[in-house]
Amino acid sequence: MSIIVRIGEYAGTAAFLGLAFLLPLYISQRRDVQRLRLWADYAPSAPEEAEHAAATDVRLAHEAQFTKAAAQAATARADRRAARLASRGAPPAQTAAARVTAERPAAARITGEQMAVHREPRWRTWLRRGPTTRELLYVMGGAFLIGVLIVAATQVLLSNEATPDVSDTTGSGGTGIVKEEVDVAVLNGTAVPGLAARVGDDVEANGYTLGTVTNSPTPATETVVLYERGHEEEAKFVARDLGVDVVQLIDPESRELAQGADVVVVAGEDRTGA
Repeated sequence: MSIIVRIGEYAGTAAFLGLAFLLPLYISQRRDVQRLRLWADYAPSAPEEAEHAAATDVRLAHEAQFTKAAAQAATARADRRAARLASRGAPPAQTAAARVTAERPAAARITGEQMAVHREPRWRTWLRRGPTTRELLYVMGGAFLIGVLIVAATQVLLSNEATPDVSDTTGSGGTGIVKEEVDVAVLNGTAVPGLAARVGDDVEANGYTLGTVTNSPTPATETVVLYERGHEEEAKFVARDLGVDVVQLIDPESRELAQGADVVVVAGEDRTGA
């Protein structure tokens, strides 16, 4: 359930960031649309003129291609004629292109292919025409991914900061647990006399408040740390300090013997050797 809630948080944050990125683009596109509408009102015949200009450009391009092809054919004929004259011993005649080039001044001897063409930068063209629908989708997708990454990184940092430092032994240490305020009872689950008192000494040596020290009617082969509801973290600290591996919820019998203690240590047979 927590994963679903986090996914909802990620999606909501990413959608908010996407809208924040999309709002300036929407305003820019709306301004361009208003400008186009004003232009259409002031120049209603502009579309027909643009269409006529486009048709004229196409026609001129076709004529230029035809003229270029005719010139190439004429040059080829002139070259073949010059080659025949040269084979007969006559001086080679100049081609039509060479004669025209020689007759023109040097400043005018630049063909259309050699002229430098000034091209407008892409970014200026993009700003002038505005973003397309595909570009808007790319921007929204990028904003969504960036938002998801930001939210995920924030959640990871917050979860790392919220993880308690179990290695701390100074009392609270930023975990919210003060050892002096943890009441620990010790029950002897073996037939060894004085075992509960020795475990109680270990409890006090680690800074906890020692509560009831008595015998348990139920034998225990392994030492166990029991806890009341809401005191699981304190039980984990006690188990770590005493070297106990088993931590579980307290049973009614141990609760009655502990007389209100938050954590109960039941010493088992494995503790007799220590």
